[in-house]
Amino acid sequence: MKDAVIALDPGKTGGLAYRDPYGAITLKKWTTEADFLDYLNSVECPEHSVVEDVPVFVSGATSNASSFKLGYNYGFICGALRACDIPLELAKPKQWQKGLHGIKPRIGYTDRKRILKNNAKRLYPKQEGLTNATADALLILHYYLEKNPHLK
Repeated sequence: MKDAVIALDPGKTGGLAYRDPYGAITLKKWTTEADFLDYLNSVECPEHSVVEDVPVFVSGATSNASSFKLGYNYGFICGALRACDIPLELAKPKQWQKGLHGIKPRIGYTDRKRILKNNAKRLYPKQEGLTNATADALLILHYYLEKNPHLK
C-alpha cells in the first residue's frame, strides 16, 4: 500500500486530486466548503497534502473578487488540512508548472488552462474526471509525487 496524498488547487472553482492508498487517483471539483469537507471526511485520511501557494498578486487582468476568492479558498484549505493534522506542503505555480510543455510567461488565462489540461491528459491519458477545474490539481499531485519518489 501507498501513502494517501491529496493535492489542491484553491482557484475560483477549486479542484482536488486524491491518490488513495492503493494508487487510484480521484479528481473532484468542489464549489463550497461543505463539498470539500464532506469529501475529505469520506476518504482515507491523507498522510500528505500539497496546496498551490497562491501569489499575492495574480495579474492586472484578475478582478478583485477573483483574487479575494482565491485567497479565501487558500486560507480555508490550509486551515482545514492543519485542523485535521494532515502534513501540508505548499507549491508555487512556477515550481509545479516547471517543465510542462507549452507554458510560457504572459499567456492568457484561457490558453494557460487549455495547455495545463493538455499536459495533464498527456501524463494521465486514462484519468477519469479530468476537466479544466481538476487539471491543475492533478498536475500539482504529479509534481509532488515526482519530487517525492519514495511515495510513488
